[in-house]
Amino acid sequence: MKATHQKLLKELTEICQDRDESNCSHVIALIKGLRFVLERIQALKREISKARIRIMEPLLKGPAGLDYLRKAFANRYGSPSDAFTSLTSTVQWLSSVWECKDWEWDEHKNSLSALTSHENSSQVLLPSTSLRTGGNLMIKTNGSQGTSPPLTSASTSTTDNHQPECKGERIDLIVRLGLLKLVSGVTGLTLESLPETFKLNLSRLRAVQAQIQRIVVICTSALVCRQTLLSEKVVASPTDMERILSQCIEQLLELLERVEDAGIEEIVEIISGFSKDDDKVVDTVKLQSRKVLMARMLAKSLQSGDPVFESVSRAVYLAARGVLLGGSGPHGRRLAELALQQVGAVILAGKVVEAAEVLVVAATVSVSVHGPWYTHLTDNME
Repeated sequence: MKATHQKLLKELTEICQDRDESNCSHVIALIKGLRFVLERIQALKREISKARIRIMEPLLKGPAGLDYLRKAFANRYGSPSDAFTSLTSTVQWLSSVWECKDWEWDEHKNSLSALTSHENSSQVLLPSTSLRTGGNLMIKTNGSQGTSPPLTSASTSTTDNHQPECKGERIDLIVRLGLLKLVSGVTGLTLESLPETFKLNLSRLRAVQAQIQRIVVICTSALVCRQTLLSEKVVASPTDMERILSQCIEQLLELLERVEDAGIEEIVEIISGFSKDDDKVVDTVKLQSRKVLMARMLAKSLQSGDPVFESVSRAVYLAARGVLLGGSGPHGRRLAELALQQVGAVILAGKVVEAAEVLVVAATVSVSVHGPWYTHLTDNME
């Protein structure tokens, strides 16, 4: 700060000494000095604000922070007894999940029960999802062939700070499932489409939705690549197939995270490269024909209502639900891996865990803050 101040004084001195014909040098120096003072004041205000936030951080992260949010919510939307009239979007949101919550919970518990049998089995299943242009892609292998990545948490990249699993408590369950259905939608989230209890989480939820949509696109693109490899018979063994697809998924992930508006052309450029036989001279005409075919297949498979799109979306949904209800510990991660295995994208389990962890945190905080309002609404849904 001292150095900056000394530099300013030197500049002002030079301006004052450099008299021009209009004799305005002193005015220019005065304006420059005032601008410097005002800029320093604004910078100081920002530093003070940051210091206040750092001082308040321990309080905001504790019970006092939840109390503050609860009181602020009550001041805007009224008491829990007014919830049906003041929280109309929340009522519609909870109602959309109410009928399926028990079925979803039972299915989740059945998946957990089946998890043990998967762990004890030496049989590994490759993707069962098929494109309409070819046959079923299910291949059964034994553990010695190693044709699929091992279903262990080592394939994930999340931290050791595991988020808690759902115990089946009514409010917690319905809020978690409701959030999952919000971010699983094809239409982008807007402030108007969110329940009142999550208006402050728009950017966070949109980021999760974007992550899930990227995962769906990557899974579908990998299936198109797999179908092309099978139809052209350029892969010698299942092991080579899985190795190639793993590389393909990694490159697609890097592309979609780096280029926000990447389209089908950029995706096809990547997946078509894995369908070339390195031992032969590349036929440019054949390569271009392959790209056109892949683009058509991908565009069709990414349309809502298409069987491939629905299968992939369902697999990603189940993977996220496994973490959302099973927690981000070993059980939740294993459920995510098993779900993604059906579309040959176990390598993306870590990304699903990261997205689902954000939803778990949001749901947990919301239940703590808005619990009385949720209770009043759901009591009247019985």
